[in-house]
Amino acid sequence: MTFGNGKTPGGSLEVMAAPDSQTPDVGPAGGWDLPIFSPLFYLQHPQFLLTQPLALIAIGLWIWMLVHCARYDPERNLWLWILFIGNVPAAFIYFLVRWLPNARVSGRPSFWGRWSKSRQIPRLEVAARNIGNAHQFVELGEAYRETGKADRAADCFGRALQKDPQHMPALWGAAQVELQRQNFAKARPHLEQILAKDGTYKFGDVSLAYCRTLYSLNENDAARERLEQHLKRWTHPEAYVLLASILIDRGEHEPAREHLEATLSDLRGGPAFFARQNRGWARKAKKLLSRLPRG
Repeated sequence: MTFGNGKTPGGSLEVMAAPDSQTPDVGPAGGWDLPIFSPLFYLQHPQFLLTQPLALIAIGLWIWMLVHCARYDPERNLWLWILFIGNVPAAFIYFLVRWLPNARVSGRPSFWGRWSKSRQIPRLEVAARNIGNAHQFVELGEAYRETGKADRAADCFGRALQKDPQHMPALWGAAQVELQRQNFAKARPHLEQILAKDGTYKFGDVSLAYCRTLYSLNENDAARERLEQHLKRWTHPEAYVLLASILIDRGEHEPAREHLEATLSDLRGGPAFFARQNRGWARKAKKLLSRLPRG
């Protein structure tokens, strides 16, 4: 016990340590009681990022979602406000609600779409084995393709075409597998067979794939003609960018500028989901525009 003068009953002095206002409170188990959901805390005490792995992950997620929202989200004004106010919990919600449902890698389906398809594969394998019609093999091939099993998908579409050489979904599935593999020469006959039967199949997706195939095979004259025909019916941003690229290579800068500005205008005025799906082509269009000489 100490008295008002700081002395113990025996007359000795007891040194009282002043509390350090810069040191966080100690929790009940002796560990640091850190407010891990507040990025501001780590700006004031950055040393704790090195000793708290969970905090480092949480702050990384928050920064990642902020950057993604600011760059890509059409509703960024609302979500940026939510992210700044809600900190890390809001970032986790944004990840689940906005980022994850639209997560795509190289044009593949979303994470949830791949997961759902993978769960269906055992059932589809049984159906293909027991029934064995072209339809069952196409369904199984689609499941394999969308879960990244290209070889198995190609085999399924091939077996479907053996049973029905004119089966449109099988032709389209086989073409998509070859396009994913960058085997444009092998995809071409499948696409031509579909377009010969139905030029509007899949609402222009097949026509666009054929344009892309011709462009990738460096058949620029045929690609230009096909792209011009395609854009009379559909306004895919990819088609505008491919056509503009061909025109730029030929020195036709003003028509190229018109196509690039047209697709950017469509993206700005179109639905939010359309802008999200085509943000990569929007970036390419802006990049091409920045390289064009100003007339």
